[in-house]
Amino acid sequence: MSIAFLLAAVYLFIPRKIKIEAAVPLNAALPGVFRTLINDGSWEKWWPGEIPFTYNKQIYSIRGKLFNLFDIDIYSDKDTINSRLGLVLVNENTMTILWNAEQVSSNDPFKRFIRHRHAKQTEKNMNAILQRLKTFLQKKENIYGVYIKETLVKDSALISTRRQFDHYPNAQEVDSMIQSLKKYISQNNAIEKNSPMLNVFELGNSRYEAMTAIPVDKALPKTNDFAPKFLLKGGNILEAEIQGGTHTIEKALKELENYRADYKFNSPAIPYQLLVTDRAKEPDTTKWITRLYYPVF
Repeated sequence: MSIAFLLAAVYLFIPRKIKIEAAVPLNAALPGVFRTLINDGSWEKWWPGEIPFTYNKQIYSIRGKLFNLFDIDIYSDKDTINSRLGLVLVNENTMTILWNAEQVSSNDPFKRFIRHRHAKQTEKNMNAILQRLKTFLQKKENIYGVYIKETLVKDSALISTRRQFDHYPNAQEVDSMIQSLKKYISQNNAIEKNSPMLNVFELGNSRYEAMTAIPVDKALPKTNDFAPKFLLKGGNILEAEIQGGTHTIEKALKELENYRADYKFNSPAIPYQLLVTDRAKEPDTTKWITRLYYPVF
């Protein structure tokens, strides 16, 4: 009688198709998370098991990628479970990562019970994997390659100058522009308030325009060579500090733009570099320290 009851309970409480579900909330912009996960190499940075992708005696294979969706096959011995991981927007700055699958049970009550246990173990594994992914994605530098913080503008009055080049301006050419600014600041009895700033525009046809500026303690008069600029002191600005040469800087500037777009900031001004290292005196570009800024609102 008791055996018959247990067999009936197996059929009653274990459905033909066993749903497997895992989910984690995440404070991050969905586009940045998608760009990270679409890159197969990024998975190796956070995966909790062995590479290629195994975890707790199961093998995980990414079979397909759609918009915000990843089809993942899960292999255990001779059993295969088809699953789908999806990115779900909650609001502009928060989202949920959902991972769903289905385990087909058996008409045999003993196999049905075993597959139920297997499904529960798979669900446990999926939750553990998602927790590791959440820990990884909560650090902005793992999404954007550099730590970006939202801070406030400290400098207000600037004096600037521009020059065009038929090549990307080198450190000596930029330093020449900076030295002309320093001389003009001294001639006007002003005080430098921070390190020099730089922005390089690509004009097309292998032509570039460089603009350098230095924060000063007062507004200086405009001339043919020099122009005053102003930032809204106390306004919002994105900041990132990096170490490296031109390639590293350009890559970080692109990620700063991605961050601005991901979090739907508007910008009243162009991004710029703050040259912490005197590049004319430091020939080793790997030692250059640069702070990147992007005014936003």
